Amino acid sequence: MSATFAQVEREAMALPSEERARLADRLWDSLTAHQGMEVVMSPQLERLLDEGLENLDQAKTTDDLRRQ
Repeated sequence: MSATFAQVEREAMALPSEERARLADRLWDSLTAHQGMEVVMSPQLERLLDEGLENLDQAKTTDDLRRQ
């Protein structure tokens, strides 16, 4: 017989806080992870992102750019 959601939830909530946090992370990762895929950032993309973050206070939205 398989456990019900209520049983699993009750047991999970009884875990110490660190173990609950690990369980939460593992469950979240199972929903958001792209199985078998890896994100690769090229040096060029990393440089572009860094440059964009340097001037973030001067950033413009798409609407701002369209109004120019």
